[in-house]
Amino acid sequence: MMIDARSLPPDEVLETHVCIIGAGPAGITLAREFANQDFQVCLLESGGLEFDPEVQSLSAGTVIGDPYPEVSSTRLRQFGGTSHTWEGQNGYKEYGFRCLPLDEIDFEQRDWVPYSGWPFTKAHLNPFYERAHEVCQIGPYAYDPEDWQDRRAKPLAFKSDRVTTSMSQYAPRYPFTEGYREEIRRSPNIKTILYANVVEIVTDETRQAVTRLRIASFPDRQFWLNAKVFILATGGLENARLMLASNRQQPAGLGNQNDLVGRFFMDRPILSCTLFPYSHKLLEQTALYDIYRTKGVPVMARVHLTEDLMRRERLLNNGAQIFPRPLQHQREATLALRSLVSAIRERKPLEDWFKHVSVALKGSDYIMASGFWAAIRQLPTLRRGAWSYLPYEKRRFSQFEIFYQIEQTPDPNNRVMLSAERDRFGQNKVEIHWRLNEIDIQNATRVQEIWAEEFDKAGLGELQFARKREDWKLEKPAMHHHMGTTRMHDNPKQGVVDANCKVHNIANLFIAGCSVFPTAGYANPTLTIIALSLRLADRIKTLMQ
Repeated sequence: MMIDARSLPPDEVLETHVCIIGAGPAGITLAREFANQDFQVCLLESGGLEFDPEVQSLSAGTVIGDPYPEVSSTRLRQFGGTSHTWEGQNGYKEYGFRCLPLDEIDFEQRDWVPYSGWPFTKAHLNPFYERAHEVCQIGPYAYDPEDWQDRRAKPLAFKSDRVTTSMSQYAPRYPFTEGYREEIRRSPNIKTILYANVVEIVTDETRQAVTRLRIASFPDRQFWLNAKVFILATGGLENARLMLASNRQQPAGLGNQNDLVGRFFMDRPILSCTLFPYSHKLLEQTALYDIYRTKGVPVMARVHLTEDLMRRERLLNNGAQIFPRPLQHQREATLALRSLVSAIRERKPLEDWFKHVSVALKGSDYIMASGFWAAIRQLPTLRRGAWSYLPYEKRRFSQFEIFYQIEQTPDPNNRVMLSAERDRFGQNKVEIHWRLNEIDIQNATRVQEIWAEEFDKAGLGELQFARKREDWKLEKPAMHHHMGTTRMHDNPKQGVVDANCKVHNIANLFIAGCSVFPTAGYANPTLTIIALSLRLADRIKTLMQ
């Protein structure tokens, strides 16, 4: 059943057993696990089934520190959450998200990484990773190149044990944006309430148990929801924001007795560097590093340093994704042509038409070749993947662009706070304090130095990269992976939640999502988010027996 909260009468009081706040991938995974159980579930979503700009404006905020994307663009308020924005190539005009688990080293307490260490090992999470593969509708829980290579696609042959290759899989976004929505709608024990904006979490007099939520459907209309168990699954920014905003009973905010809520915020910038092949044959040897479908699953390899080397040199986790690119003047020609076409279509003025035409003509050879293959492939542009299928297409590329996703060290000074500015419901907006530290910058430089040495030693090519922070080429200032703001630790003085994702000193409040990650690792977080959500669901089902 789905209900529009705007249809509920003012001050209505609803009752349920388990309440999930947030219908993104974590909340949806939890709801599916609770479907057809013998207890009632309420799933709350701030938005509706479709994108609503007015609702989306509630995600606005400010950033203090390093360059960062516009805050409202980094997460989405609608059923399915930010899964609607996933752009990993999953097939012909089909998009999804990149799946890979965290590495063993990510769970360890590393003396060179401040505040590192999870309360359990990767081995403990492996069974939940396997179940997460079923939820994500991807292949087997296998990430070694040997499991996916074939005659056409094999790992690069590096000359030392410092660098290796491992795989990613790509999952469709459709199940989270539409498919699971219908499954949840049909479940008799789940009630989904749309346009339900939780504005306060209320506890009992002891402040050790949550009793109800105050929820706004309009700025001047609210209702209440009582439950036995509450699960906060609104993402790394909103999880912290809602706990900090629930401050009438506890001035510092809910669960914030040790001033940890919102701290240790982590995200991932993506650096770009260039590999110039010693031979054009390298383009024929890198199909495994394309997004391509094998054994029915879209996969993609990455180059990264081995865990032994990370321990020896005290480095953070890392990885390189490799994409073929034309020469610089050919790329500039493509951009100039796109500007011209856009100006004509939209009837907008364009400064210096002659310059744009001149630049486009200088790369006309490449433009003609790319236009031909775009027509053959019936795709408007060549995206990041699917470049290795057609043998002649590779002839138009001359170099590789390497994207390096940085692991950021946990830092309590990187944090999510409440700003003085308020949204239309009267709630304080988020204020993000975020900077890369010297350890992050030095690590990024050293990792690229090692790649350069290993690409050269293997006779593959010359890697050119910026050694100074001010010269970095940022593909993205951040990946919208909001981690760490309600971090997991068994000691309440070092974490907001315990190993079971329960908020310390609050008996019935749990948190789902990557805000509980103590460290970021290299891997995109969604697969781990779903694995942790499945683990949490098992815990809740036991409590409800």
